[in-house]
Amino acid sequence: MKRVLALSLLALAGAAQAHDNHVQCDLHSDYRVHMHGRAFVFTRDDAPARDVAIGGGRLFVDGKEVVLDADDRVRVQRFEAQLNAMVPQMREVVIEATDIAYTALTEVARGFASDDSRATLARLDASHRQVQAELHRAPVLLFSGDVARRIIQPIVTEFVPVIVGGAVRTSLAVAFSGDEGKADAFGKRMDAMGAEIDRKVDARANALEPKVEALCAGTRELDRLEGGLTVRLANGEPLDLLRASDH
Repeated sequence: MKRVLALSLLALAGAAQAHDNHVQCDLHSDYRVHMHGRAFVFTRDDAPARDVAIGGGRLFVDGKEVVLDADDRVRVQRFEAQLNAMVPQMREVVIEATDIAYTALTEVARGFASDDSRATLARLDASHRQVQAELHRAPVLLFSGDVARRIIQPIVTEFVPVIVGGAVRTSLAVAFSGDEGKADAFGKRMDAMGAEIDRKVDARANALEPKVEALCAGTRELDRLEGGLTVRLANGEPLDLLRASDH
């Protein structure tokens, strides 16, 4: 269960991790990124290069097109092509990771049955359907920060305190009841909950790992292509849209 939830959160937050062979990489960016038509637009608060756009093999910085030499033109074209190839992969990974996370949360909420568990389960289902609709409506870019705002924050804010609070109340009630039979039944229920979570999500988590690895490789390629650009900003610094690091 811990492995599944960790994988889900990593994927949703924009990190890629392959657990079987212990390869991990993280993608960092100072920019927010969105798509405008077929172009990728990177924005940040600091100058220079507050706004960077890449589209049609062309590079624009702060509203002005950058004149590229032949080698840099090829790098920009490959950078754009790599981003385009990763967009559907990102969507697939985030949708599946979200489904896995909601499945696990639902089983935990169901396992710690309480007076308000039915209402919590209904809210989880409604939230899940809303997130699915949002993910299918707009492109998913893991390093944009938008995924965290749209998905992770609402889940953590709305559901984790409720589920954890219910678990604590249930555990304390059993602990202080002094009823060994009730405690034994509670322990068996927790074991059954863990087994059900493993049954429902383990195979899906294993199937997701190669896809997350592919995204990890894609982020390294983006970083490599950007690192090879010879174009410089007005202050002499290289373009730094993103950074991929291995662990």
